[in-house]
Amino acid sequence: MDSEIVQENDILQDDILIEKHKRGKFEGFRFYANKNTTDDQTTAAQISAENENLTLAFSKRAARFCASANGDFTLSSDGIVRWIGQPVGQLAATEDFLKPKLIILADTQLTGEARDNVVKRLERFITFHFEIALKPLFDLRGAEGLTDSTSNLASQLVNSLGVIPRREIATVVKNLDQESRAVLRRLGVRFGAFHIYIAGMLKPAPAQAVTLLWNLQNEGHDQTGLGEIFAALSAGRTSLVVDPSYNRQFYQLAGYRILGQRAVRIDILERLANLIRPALHWKQGNEPKPDGAYDGKSFFVTPTMMSILGANGTDMEEILKGLGYQSHAISSVFFEQNLLQNKTSSHTCTIAQDVPAAECVGDQWQVMGISSTQEKKEALPTYVTQSDTLDCLPAAEPVGDFAKQKRVVAEEKVVLLWRYNHHHRLPKNNERSGYRGQNKKSKPFKKEANIQENSSRETTPHTRHSHKANKQHSKRSNHQLSQREKRPNPDSPFAKLAALRDQLIREKDKDAHTFSSKGH
Repeated sequence: MDSEIVQENDILQDDILIEKHKRGKFEGFRFYANKNTTDDQTTAAQISAENENLTLAFSKRAARFCASANGDFTLSSDGIVRWIGQPVGQLAATEDFLKPKLIILADTQLTGEARDNVVKRLERFITFHFEIALKPLFDLRGAEGLTDSTSNLASQLVNSLGVIPRREIATVVKNLDQESRAVLRRLGVRFGAFHIYIAGMLKPAPAQAVTLLWNLQNEGHDQTGLGEIFAALSAGRTSLVVDPSYNRQFYQLAGYRILGQRAVRIDILERLANLIRPALHWKQGNEPKPDGAYDGKSFFVTPTMMSILGANGTDMEEILKGLGYQSHAISSVFFEQNLLQNKTSSHTCTIAQDVPAAECVGDQWQVMGISSTQEKKEALPTYVTQSDTLDCLPAAEPVGDFAKQKRVVAEEKVVLLWRYNHHHRLPKNNERSGYRGQNKKSKPFKKEANIQENSSRETTPHTRHSHKANKQHSKRSNHQLSQREKRPNPDSPFAKLAALRDQLIREKDKDAHTFSSKGH
């Protein structure tokens, strides 16, 4: 930083003035001398004076550094601590994931008490930064009065950085009583349908701090996509399209779970579970039908589900499959008819229960009933005539390729119904518990081997059904042979009619042959 020349031996922020000449510049606690001020004829007294002034400058700079507020310090994603934009320290990994080691960046002229004070001030800032950013994790780590089961779960949550798939610790969660769950809930733990997680760890500041610590442990130098992912997280994006050029660990460290081509936030997946749960447990009765409910055993995707995830129909299929749901397709016509039938039946039941039928009494009601009956009888022939006239008209038959294409599209329209697959297994390297590991590359798809396997499956029948199939086939063939062997009685009228028919056919063929021979 360039500054104006002032009194002799004065210090201006980063520039050092000795005998009214600039001798160099500070950057943090490192001094860089100006090359153009070097003089071979510099006396020993001048060098000594310069060193004394430089030591004094370091001491004054250290005092100013220790008096700075926390707002003057920043910690970048590469682990470098900066003071007013200048590097003064570097973080390094230790055995304790949450407590990195500090390396001070300073010249040897910073010695003694001044150096100790600088180190202490840096350590206070680092401690303050991580304890504030990762407060939910530190609170859970230092919680007192936990039982063995709750302490075990708390330890696993801390080691997995705040998120564990529920299936991995299903037995532990099942054995927790309500009191233990209440204790963990007060510490910020949430028991979701898909994950056990600390809600406070899904915010941008904790996610950035966790990512920094993970980079220190894994010596991550390639940070491609890190800025874009955290920018989307800060903007409140509930899901992102997965970029294959980005490190997949960054999505998971930011609180997203990769499902198909999209990465969805953990808490948003739990909101999706809250929409699915009532649809799967719905029973037709007095309670209102929840959105997405079909028959109480399966559900269909609704616009609300797609809206909170920011996904389309194809994305929803991949997301639900990744969460452990399986689908089966039904015709859209049958689907709409079933929904209409359920809606009509529930509406009819409500009307029948809530509104009793009106009872007609008195002479006036009888007169009105007779007149209305006569009006209906008079209007009936006209209606029947119109319907008969319309029925006489032939239905328009679509022709051409456009009509065929339209018909095919209508036939292919289906609706997917979803239900949970209890035998679904989670992928090994797609969860937050594996953040410190590396994802294995997927094996290339062997198309030829797959085709041969499918052809072998088609040609070789399943052994369990082969006996039944052969038995049914033999029954059908025996039945056909018995039908062929049965001949009608020649004295029956059916046999005589068949003989007469055959005789007429032979005579007709004979006449046609005679006519063709005469023509030649």
